[in-house]
Amino acid sequence: MGQANSALQVISGNPGALRDKLRAASGSCPPANYRDGAVVLENAVLLSLLAELGASTPTCVYFGQAPRGQQTNLLLGRLGLARGSVAARHITEAFTDGELNLVIGDGGDGRHGMEVPVFDAEGRRYGLTCGYSDYAMCYRLFGGAVEFRRFRANNSEVRDVAVGKGKLMKVFTFRSPALRPVEVDHDDGHPDGALGMIVLFYDLDAKEAVKNELLDTDTLTVNQIMKHYPKLAQMMLN
Repeated sequence: MGQANSALQVISGNPGALRDKLRAASGSCPPANYRDGAVVLENAVLLSLLAELGASTPTCVYFGQAPRGQQTNLLLGRLGLARGSVAARHITEAFTDGELNLVIGDGGDGRHGMEVPVFDAEGRRYGLTCGYSDYAMCYRLFGGAVEFRRFRANNSEVRDVAVGKGKLMKVFTFRSPALRPVEVDHDDGHPDGALGMIVLFYDLDAKEAVKNELLDTDTLTVNQIMKHYPKLAQMMLN
């Protein structure tokens, strides 16, 4: 335990080491073959919004149970996106190096981060900040009291601090030149523009739905499923 805490302190004080750890997480894992394209494309409000922004095709970077505990304690003004570098690897891949540097800041738990426009299922925009807590091992969205209170009030699924209990969350990223502030170049001049996020919440109680919707198992080998998704493998055997 002492060795683990010591290693954590070293990484927390070394943004470069933390960045490398996050980047390396996807190296040994299969791609997340989410069947999510229709969620955004069939939503008329979001479809219109993305068209107005001249946005790139949105990519699902997280699909799973909303992290529970203090990471989703919305009364504290933050929402955990994914816990653990493996679960969060697709969020990491969405950032350029310059953006990731801003997101992780000094690698500690201070209020560092990068401003990211966040949209909900109704197309409402929120000026939130995406940061990373190495201590909690998760990306977080947080914001000012007024803005985050508006986000919480407009999305009934996340009003309760017990969000995550029977709730699934989908997070999409996209890029648009219209989202890029003139004076900011931390996206490293990405040709598709600045980063935006879409966060959706919904219920998913049926195990069969989890098996069929959460992963495109047709493109994963049995060994990959057993290694990286043991719970899913057990459900498929039942």
